[in-house]
Amino acid sequence: MEPEVIGVIAAIGNMLLSGVVTVIIKAQGKDLKPAGLLLIQTIVSSISFLIIVSAMGDFMVMFTIGWKALLPLITAALMGIVIGNLLYFASLQLIGVSKAYPITMTYPLLTYIFEVIFFPDVYFEWLKLLGISVVIIGVVFISLSKVNGENSNSEIELPEATEIVLETNESTADTKTIEMKSTINDSEIGSRIEKPPLFKSKLVLGITLSIISAVTWATGTTLIRYGLEQTDVNIITLNGARMAFLVPISLVIFLSTNRGKNKSKFTWKNISIIAVVAILGLVVGNIIYLLAIENIGSSTPAVIAASGPLIATPLSILFLKEKVDWKIILGTFMTIGGIVLILLL
Repeated sequence: MEPEVIGVIAAIGNMLLSGVVTVIIKAQGKDLKPAGLLLIQTIVSSISFLIIVSAMGDFMVMFTIGWKALLPLITAALMGIVIGNLLYFASLQLIGVSKAYPITMTYPLLTYIFEVIFFPDVYFEWLKLLGISVVIIGVVFISLSKVNGENSNSEIELPEATEIVLETNESTADTKTIEMKSTINDSEIGSRIEKPPLFKSKLVLGITLSIISAVTWATGTTLIRYGLEQTDVNIITLNGARMAFLVPISLVIFLSTNRGKNKSKFTWKNISIIAVVAILGLVVGNIIYLLAIENIGSSTPAVIAASGPLIATPLSILFLKEKVDWKIILGTFMTIGGIVLILLL
């Protein structure tokens, strides 16, 4: 089989895994909070990589990695896997897959911008401004959608005015009764105006977290490139070394936040599901993505990975019963199309 074919198949496989994993994580969000999800994923993926590295005979090689390479790689893992995934899991629970996933998948755009700034061998191309504009407009469309907050901009419906006709011989008691009813109606209206819908703040917070997670993923990706340039150790062994550092960090985050409404409810079922998700997403997904890069370079796999919302959005509609509107659909396609323009022009 030709290397190009192997690379494309691997990239498509990574994209499919990413979309499926996102939907599964969202489905488990009721019992497992973001810190709990992160802890299970880091433990399982770290153990998996250590087993793979040992099977390759490179276990001791991990201890020979220089700090000039290991430090940026660990920082990249902290930014992308810990902070980025933590915020991403939270945004999934707040605004759903159909909104959070397309927004966070703008990270290849930010990665390209960071590379232009920090790497002298990457040059900015003015034609890619078109792609950047399309991505931004796409994210705006997704953000302005009223799904998961359909009445966020709607006006409060006031009771219809009722014409009250008082006869000249109406008693004082009747008049007081009418005035009391009017006062009650006014207080009800006031209470409705003073208490904004809760979902409105959740919508804004979810979108904000999605954008920040995209920034952290892009930062992590940029740091990975810098770290890889500082060593000749293969990336699977490097992944094993850096993932080991994430376990204690994830544990501290979990212990410091696992209380009250943020307390996770662990069962053998949800632990098993997230463990499988970690193996598929952080282990298998990373390996086949590297295989794709090895065979067809970095641009094409990145474009294919960015098209993940085409898988995640239909799955979220089918299995999670999420609602979408034309703004989400148009914004998703514009985001993907813009990223394609950025990476391929």
